[in-house]
Amino acid sequence: MRKLSLCALALGVSLTLPASAMFNLNTSVSYNGKTDIDDSNSEISSTVYNLRAISDHFSFAIKHTTYDFSGSDFREEPFDSLTFLALDARDEGELTGPWGYFVGLTYGMGFEEDINLGDNYSIIPRAGVSFKFNQDVQGFLGAVANFNEADNKFLPILGIKIGSENNLGWSGSLAYPATRLTYRFNETIALESVLLTVKETYQLADDSKIYKEGYLMEESYGAALGAIFTPFSHLVLRAGVQGYFDREYTLYSSSGHEIDSFETDPCVGAYVSLGYTF
Repeated sequence: MRKLSLCALALGVSLTLPASAMFNLNTSVSYNGKTDIDDSNSEISSTVYNLRAISDHFSFAIKHTTYDFSGSDFREEPFDSLTFLALDARDEGELTGPWGYFVGLTYGMGFEEDINLGDNYSIIPRAGVSFKFNQDVQGFLGAVANFNEADNKFLPILGIKIGSENNLGWSGSLAYPATRLTYRFNETIALESVLLTVKETYQLADDSKIYKEGYLMEESYGAALGAIFTPFSHLVLRAGVQGYFDREYTLYSSSGHEIDSFETDPCVGAYVSLGYTF
């Protein structure tokens, strides 16, 4: 599924994509069921569409989310949909002995309708070191930052990768912000659990209903549980259930000052994805 925040895209790829893969194309859709907006008489649901193209050193991702607001507090929807584009470059290698390194840079743009290059950006550098405890266990330590016009974020990269998703038995990554655990029964069937993290900033439309050219930041946490079906070595199908237990949306003015925020109750939903490795 690989549903991660775009600021953790490359780290998630490095922890989940098979090392032998040269190019991976992945598409997914997920639905977040209707849930109450705190301190209001309204509800929200959303559908998320993802398309990702991933190579050894570069990735491109498109995320499009449609929203459905209902209730007396929203007589018209404050926004219908939001889109995020991200281009990522990365490198990793050996230093000395068991030590290695990883570096990367993501350039992203989140928007409602209009793309304003000077104001609408997320620049996300990251770097760190790795340590091989043995052939199957590797540790990571580093940092990632997200620079944008609304609210800069600084996060640690800390965790352990165990085995490979293609191996029988347990594998995964116990890490922040990319955590997943997989159990493979055979070459065809496996189960997965994934920590969902979203930290993304969007610029609202020039004629936005809530704040013209303002910014909306989503910060959400959840979990997913599903099955992995691999009918052929290069084709992977995933499907399962998911839920968000903490979601917050913060509104900023066009100059980056916080104006308002709202949170939602926990929600449940489902996802399905299709990936092909060339």
